[in-house]
Amino acid sequence: MIKSPIKVKLSSTVIVLLKWGVDKIPKSINKKPLKNYDYRVMMVKRSNQIKFFPSAHVFPGGAVDENDNSKEWEEVIEKPIPSNLPIRISALREIFEETNFFLDKNDKLINDHQNIEKLQADLMNKETSKTNNFLLNFIKESGVKLKLDQLYQWARWVTPILGPKQTHRFDTYFYITPIYQYPESCKIDGTENVEMDWLSPEEALEEHRMGKISLPPPTWLTFHQLSKCHTIDQAIELAKKRDSLNILYDPIMTKPTIPSNASTNLPQERYQVLTGDYIYEKEKEKENQQQQQQPLSTINPNQKNRIITRSRIGDLNDQFSWIYEYQNNVPGSIDCQYDGANTILPPKL
Repeated sequence: MIKSPIKVKLSSTVIVLLKWGVDKIPKSINKKPLKNYDYRVMMVKRSNQIKFFPSAHVFPGGAVDENDNSKEWEEVIEKPIPSNLPIRISALREIFEETNFFLDKNDKLINDHQNIEKLQADLMNKETSKTNNFLLNFIKESGVKLKLDQLYQWARWVTPILGPKQTHRFDTYFYITPIYQYPESCKIDGTENVEMDWLSPEEALEEHRMGKISLPPPTWLTFHQLSKCHTIDQAIELAKKRDSLNILYDPIMTKPTIPSNASTNLPQERYQVLTGDYIYEKEKEKENQQQQQQPLSTINPNQKNRIITRSRIGDLNDQFSWIYEYQNNVPGSIDCQYDGANTILPPKL
């Protein structure tokens, strides 16, 4: 459980990896030949009406709702029942709501196009959804058992505390799952999201580097983590390892200390400091003064685990101009192999 002075809501997001080239891809998806990887990742572009990261490219997902917590879900899930079932159900529901296909590759569900379109319309009606568990009822009537055994927990990202007007934070479970057949029924909902794309880690990072797409910091770091997995099998093996570690990112937002004699031309920067970072551990000790913790004197002041956000145009208020650098020299950290990852700007920028 995350300790926080403001409310924390559970949510989920799904990193869908599609094995590229094993199935016929629709001509409408105009992609260059894939290089260096044998898979692409589903991305959706958020509406510009969304308050948090409008128009950014993200993985599909959303908040856990009351219907996801129903004990009746256990009746339609193949045993053994996986951990954090309500969060996994929210992943199943949200990706269906936003992209119109089921994570569970069950032909009886996927091929029922007419009823699936009605179900999606029902789910998007937030008022009637409060009193009707449309998805659960649909699956019960279909007489199928869902399998969620290929939904691996990649990480948990908690929204940092951003300011006094913030009403809540999200504790978002990032799941990863492979698919080996293009989901023909998939399409974006046209409300929360306005575009869908399939990008390899290399393509996503390059599009961001060129300023063509906006990536939130967790999404950017996730693509760097995936970038070392050139095959879908490698990605899933890493996902299984990360699943067993229950990796949590609970960043603290901070800015660098600028010496009084420093140049006024120093770049604007913002840090998201993570577990093991000297600043992070120092702040956590302040929050838990009554608990016994490792003395700060034993933590190297030069120890870093952080995402540095800068702006292409010198304005951190413009999220579309954000570029990143990741620093991690924490001994034993699973992410220290990504130390030095950064958005290297092309010469014209």
